[in-house]
Amino acid sequence: MSVPSIVVLAFVAHSLLTLYGAQSTFSPTTPKAWCMNRTRLPNWMLHRSVVSPVLVLVLLLSGCQSEEASDKPLRLRMAHVYEVSSPTHAYGTAHLAQRLKQVTSDLDVTVYPAAQLGTEAELLEQLVAGELDLAISGPSFLAMWHPPLGVLDAAYASRDLDQMLETARGEDMAPHWDELRKRFDVRVLDTWAYGSRHITSNIPIRNPTDLDGFRLRMPGASVWQASGAALGASPMPISFGEVYLALQQGIADGQENPVPVIKAMGFHEVQKCLNLSGHIQSSIQILMNERTWQRMDTDQQAALMKVVKELGEDVYRGTVEDEQWLIEEWRKDGTMQIVEDVDVDAFRKRAAEYFSSGYAFSELYNQITSEPE
Repeated sequence: MSVPSIVVLAFVAHSLLTLYGAQSTFSPTTPKAWCMNRTRLPNWMLHRSVVSPVLVLVLLLSGCQSEEASDKPLRLRMAHVYEVSSPTHAYGTAHLAQRLKQVTSDLDVTVYPAAQLGTEAELLEQLVAGELDLAISGPSFLAMWHPPLGVLDAAYASRDLDQMLETARGEDMAPHWDELRKRFDVRVLDTWAYGSRHITSNIPIRNPTDLDGFRLRMPGASVWQASGAALGASPMPISFGEVYLALQQGIADGQENPVPVIKAMGFHEVQKCLNLSGHIQSSIQILMNERTWQRMDTDQQAALMKVVKELGEDVYRGTVEDEQWLIEEWRKDGTMQIVEDVDVDAFRKRAAEYFSSGYAFSELYNQITSEPE
């Protein structure tokens, strides 16, 4: 707050006090901008003849902090639904606060993992409302706001994680991320890899015909259900926490997830085969409330972007290494049968035909899948 602004406020306060008369304690209705409603003053200071602009100026300076001062450090709150053992947190958000402190003293962040503050949908609501500064979500959830974003969760939109990240961070997706900022005040800071999704089952799955009548558990979002159908399966929307029991009791024939997630959730205990279909190169988006972003100065913005992007690379490496290590371990000890001869081309062709038209992201899907390797 500049000195001229304080002087103006002092004279306004003096005029109002003269008009309404000073009280032994300030009324709860006293304007909060004075920052004096919580202060009890000696009676001699409240006598009309004593109250002056100088006194009010002193009170303002002693009782109110300027906006600039209160913004250093800027304290941020981040939340997501991923477990602490997941690559997203273990290699990423668990280190966010520490990494920020290494590059700036002007930002401080507290991270709430494992759905401590709500479901993915609830966290997005809190983000839009400004109750959260940062959150993480996936394309299928964001597609409920802007349907073309669902393309990143469509089967075989990307060949591998590298192409997915290049697409998500490139010109094809930039206008669609910008729509979130314009319409919902949500800024996409970066896209992180979540992993290559593979199908587990009790029989080998090598081509689309093997999925005929196969009850494949998929997340309930419409994009995921469409991807299950595009593979040739009969998709089932079962909540994540109930998947293990559904597989154990035979309610579902199989499920699909990145290998580290399969391990973390124990799905390898109730399924015999890991079929390396790589049908979705799964991603998550690091989101920020736009109003919070605009509160930061350019140095704070640069520091946050630097750390978020660096952690994204750490998450990518950790995810890939975990998958390779687990597959090799399971192959050696027989935990699961590793089905490597999956006819990926047949699955890709079927998915391309399925998504080529009729979806809000069809044009974008065709554009991405037609780009040369």
